[in-house]
Amino acid sequence: MRSSKEPSLKDQRIQCIIDATEQHVLTKGFHKASMSEIAKSAGLSVGQIYRYFAHKDDIIRALVEQSTQKKLQFMSSFLDKEKWLDRHFLDDSEEIQNIRVMHAEIQAEAARNPVVFEICQDSQQRLQQHAVVLLQDKVPNMSEAEATARIQMLVTLTEGLLARWEFQQRPLSPEMVRLYNQVIDQILPD
Repeated sequence: MRSSKEPSLKDQRIQCIIDATEQHVLTKGFHKASMSEIAKSAGLSVGQIYRYFAHKDDIIRALVEQSTQKKLQFMSSFLDKEKWLDRHFLDDSEEIQNIRVMHAEIQAEAARNPVVFEICQDSQQRLQQHAVVLLQDKVPNMSEAEATARIQMLVTLTEGLLARWEFQQRPLSPEMVRLYNQVIDQILPD
């Protein structure tokens, strides 16, 4: 008998499809990641994929949802300014590189595809609402408008770093690190 923590066959197949899609997107982008290649990598037929996902946008929705859930889980850490730059941007591991590439691919797809734009907009709103609540819990006298502005600025800084990462001089110069830390000190309260 299967334990309640073990994923069902359906859940396993869905995850295989999501994982296969992610791998193809990381190497080829969304437009060149064909359903037949995704099916082959997932060990399924194209018809089996369509039992779980009506079209590729639904797979993108699942990818974004998984990413959103991960971000919600580490949000309080993200809002902790202690060594913020080191913790979030000085890791050049393959996993972090894949996160950067996937973020860029999803953003590019959202710019072309209104369905993906809506998916991303929903994710961003949920993440922002959660971050605002956490920030207001940390600083109870901070207004919602102030907390929202701070979160939006932090997201802008973060997405700018993600977008420019490949072009950023590394290691970061002491001047750049000092400037980032000053900005983070302004955005995130003690």
